[in-house]
Amino acid sequence: MSDGHRETAAVHAGKLSLPLNAASSPPLFQASSYEFEDLAEVEATYSGAKKGAIYGRYGGPNGLQFEAAVAELEGAEAAVGAAAGMSAIHAALGSNLVAGSALLATREIYGGTYALLENDYRRAGISVAFVDQQDLAAVEAALAEVRPAVLYVEALTNPLMNVADLPALARLARAYDALLIVDATFATPLLCRPLEHGAGLVVHSVGKYIGGHGDVGAGVVAGSAVLVGPIRAQLVRTGATIPHFEAWLALRGLRTLALRMERHSSNANAVASFLRSEPAVTAVHHPSQRSGAVLRRAIELYPNGWGGIVAFDLAGGAGAVETFLRGLRTIAIVHSLGEVATTISYPAVSSHRSLSPEARRALGVSDATLRVSVGIEHPDDIVADLARGFAAAGLAGRLRA
Repeated sequence: MSDGHRETAAVHAGKLSLPLNAASSPPLFQASSYEFEDLAEVEATYSGAKKGAIYGRYGGPNGLQFEAAVAELEGAEAAVGAAAGMSAIHAALGSNLVAGSALLATREIYGGTYALLENDYRRAGISVAFVDQQDLAAVEAALAEVRPAVLYVEALTNPLMNVADLPALARLARAYDALLIVDATFATPLLCRPLEHGAGLVVHSVGKYIGGHGDVGAGVVAGSAVLVGPIRAQLVRTGATIPHFEAWLALRGLRTLALRMERHSSNANAVASFLRSEPAVTAVHHPSQRSGAVLRRAIELYPNGWGGIVAFDLAGGAGAVETFLRGLRTIAIVHSLGEVATTISYPAVSSHRSLSPEARRALGVSDATLRVSVGIEHPDDIVADLARGFAAAGLAGRLRA
């Protein structure tokens, strides 16, 4: 630009030249728009004949890389990233439901999903029904009565960690021509791959275990190319595709996911075992505490562990919850999960606050239920902090060194 004007040089100087050898860590592409050589390249890119980026709302290189990684981990043909877990859930459901359709969902559904169905889907003319996903006879009866287009379940439920019998649910969904969509946020593709058990689509809230560090908000859907295509189109239309930086952070999280899930799972087992021995606890909700056929199914579907969530009911009821929480030193109250640090939440005022006390109790979530997202610290230190909480609440906790 030496023969031009400085104003023009300020705009065009310093063109980026990518190195021919690959970066050892995924680079961040923060551009919101991209150049084309000519109209032939425009047509090839828009039609999908040539890989390329168009505009931020259509996604970018980081999003495509993250989506490819998730698809590979899930054993899926395709995946698409979304701006939030709820965006992913909404697009997965919305691309398969229209006014007049019916949806059958688990009673133990995430609170945000419940609010979406009750406040938006019913108003859009979609029939919504709920069923106990653990009761296969009830699921089949509901499928026969409702004839839904979609059966929506959670692989591991929040907060009670009930294990969905995915192969059986998939068989039932196929028998009644329903698409099985599985929220596998608590499991991640490192512990369970629902598509292998017959699910049509799997969704994740990426800000939980996949991101893993409490610094990203995003979602992802994986499945066949035929099913993922319309989901991507809906996300593009609504401006809800995964942003570049969030995709870059999520891909960074994926690179350590296997190590983290191994530690989350082993630590959660240790915490569940400790809680089971505590007189301050009236119930422990974790697959390791099940028995018989339920435990066998949990082990069969999750041979590498169940992740980091453990819920428990505190002796002393709701009145003891606040003093217990105040006694914790390292475990913070956080209304999310899946971070490297151990955190705790109170479902009655967070994830399940939209439900009446009666509805919560019907699910098995009492006003004394607490959910621990067990991190990757040393398990003895996690246990010691829980014991401090029990001691602070006067519930005979045993403080450990």
